[in-house]
Amino acid sequence: MTKNNSKYKALDEDTRSVPCPATCHLRLSTSKGFTLLEVLVSLAIAALLIGSVMGLISEALRYRTSLKEKTSVQPILESAAEIILADPEKAMQGVVRLTELQGDPAVAVSLTPEPLYNPTGKNQKGTLCRVMLNYKASNLEFSIIVPVGKGS
Repeated sequence: MTKNNSKYKALDEDTRSVPCPATCHLRLSTSKGFTLLEVLVSLAIAALLIGSVMGLISEALRYRTSLKEKTSVQPILESAAEIILADPEKAMQGVVRLTELQGDPAVAVSLTPEPLYNPTGKNQKGTLCRVMLNYKASNLEFSIIVPVGKGS
């Protein structure tokens, strides 16, 4: 029996095997490092995290570009609105040209009369109209009163 014990003792010292019968070949691993499964799981998690961060960065850049476009278009729409508010007849032309600005931007105008209930039956001095200005896929909406005889 001492022979077998010395055999197991030698195996234990060299390969750190678990003492077991001759049919058992289990060994305890003492090597340092990662298994293939651990590496694959960590790569999958890293890929998910990187994909999420890239999606957030892409969305932030898209939002920034959209905001830049809107801030450059908004003053043009507001200028066209000021022209229409000063002279409502210009809204009926369908387009307001801003010749004072570089490139002479043309702002599309859509004028929609809003029906109002008039219980008194008195003559109205004007018609309430909804104005929609459109320039480079941006809109500005407001209401004006167009004097009777001019808007209808």
